[in-house]
Parts: sequence; structure tokens; C-alpha cells
Amino acid sequence: MIAGLESRAQQLQQRSQQMQEQIQNASSTLTSPNEAVTVRVAPNGALQHIEFSPAAMRLTHVQLSQLVMQTVQKAQIQSAEQVASIVEPEFGGTEAMDFLRSFIPQQEEEEPPPPQDEGQVMREVSWNGPAQKPAPRPQRPAEDDDDGFGSVLR
Repeated sequence: MIAGLESRAQQLQQRSQQMQEQIQNASSTLTSPNEAVTVRVAPNGALQHIEFSPAAMRLTHVQLSQLVMQTVQKAQIQSAEQVASIVEPEFGGTEAMDFLRSFIPQQEEEEPPPPQDEGQVMREVSWNGPAQKPAPRPQRPAEDDDDGFGSVLR
């Protein structure tokens, strides 16, 4: 009985070591559909490398930032799925596996890139939405003669 337990413990240790090695090698490299951006993401989702091709130069700064974020997100999902598939044979159907899967990012809806304005060098963009022009200041009349004394704002 003790020999059986020792054998089982060694098998578990070997499988654990194999899973650790597989997880360490589970990075994901992904290129955007237009081949402008290539990213590599670690098994934990951390960005390890980013590369831009000459196609990136044809994008506006807004389009490029959106493309980078979309590509990184897809690579993070791919990497997380790889880790989950490595762990699945040992922990599939358990609460631990459900817990692990709960951390896999969900694919967000892709926003179409904004149209590229020819000849525009810079564009005002806010973090929370489209750029807004300041409200016009109210114009006061040159002369406020309601009481006969003129304007009090001189």
C-alpha cells in the first residue's frame, strides 16, 4: 500500500512538473489582420513584445492604438485558453478549473476604426468620448440702458 502511494506521488510530481513547463511555454504571438501589429503575450497575459510593420504608418494614432489593444486582447485570450487546456486534464470539472476559467478575458466587440481624414495631422480626442468644442460665451450687449445708468461691467 505504501509503495502504491509513493508511486502515485511520483506520478503526480512528474505531471505537475510537465504542466509547469508547458505553462511557462504557453506564450501567444498574434498578428493583426492587416499585419500592422504583432504582439507576444506571456502565459499570465503580460505583454512581452510588440512590433509594428510599415503598414502601421498608414494608420492614424487612434486607429493604431485601437488595433494594438484589440491584438493584445486577442493574444491574452489565446494565451489564457492555452493555460486552461494544459490544466484541464488534471482539474477539469472541478471548482478549481471553473475558478481558473473565470479569469479568462472575454472577447470584446470590435469597434470599426474611424475614417482617416486626408491631410489631417492631429485630431483632438478625449479619453471618454469624442472631442467637444467649448461652449460659446454669452455675448452681452454693448450698452445696458434698462435703468439709464449704462453697463455696470466697465
